[in-house]
Amino acid sequence: MPKAVKAWAALDVTASPLSADRQVTLIARLRASGLRRSGVLPEASSRPLSKDIDDFAEPNDLLIVIGWDVDEEPAVLLPAEAVSRCVADLRSLYPDGFVLLDEPAIEALVVDFDEDSSLVVYVDRVPFPPNE
Repeated sequence: MPKAVKAWAALDVTASPLSADRQVTLIARLRASGLRRSGVLPEASSRPLSKDIDDFAEPNDLLIVIGWDVDEEPAVLLPAEAVSRCVADLRSLYPDGFVLLDEPAIEALVVDFDEDSSLVVYVDRVPFPPNE
């Protein structure tokens, strides 16, 4: 069982790992959207992370979460309400940050936790290009 599934289970949340093929497809779409880790970060969010997560999660029943190292960390499918409910635990689950995707992957919410300050969070909403 992937570590991410166990971590969510400890929070009483059922997480389902995505297939390797589905994850490869999502990573390709993330890269096509321009997602990359760089030294240039957007301005730190002035809103509570819970508000950004709730706004993103609201219209969805399910969300996909991938740790910041999308090439190494397994993507999991979670109930949207569980992600909203567990906002306070997200930094411990994903210390560097994470990518939250709606289902069927039309856009992503990129969350990057500042390594020097537990109060600073960078949030960016990234639309995906249309499927070809």
